[in-house]
Amino acid sequence: MPRSLLISFTILLVLPLTACDPLLSIQGSFWPPWIVCMVAGVVLTVLASQIFYWLKLDPYLGHPLLIYSSLWALLTFATWLLGFAE
Repeated sequence: MPRSLLISFTILLVLPLTACDPLLSIQGSFWPPWIVCMVAGVVLTVLASQIFYWLKLDPYLGHPLLIYSSLWALLTFATWLLGFAE
């Protein structure tokens, strides 16, 4: 099978998937749910960092860039699983 035919066939198979992105209506504006989950992950990470500071656990956590970016990813994915996974 020629390479151009294979590429065309792949594009035709993937094209219908472009309309599969679910949208949420937030005050009349449509947002993809992954943006909502990312914002929720940031808010929850900030709250967790405040709790860590209040409990005086901050010095024992390790490198903040690694810890808080990992915590953000964990909370973002957990929000997706709890809110939007079927």
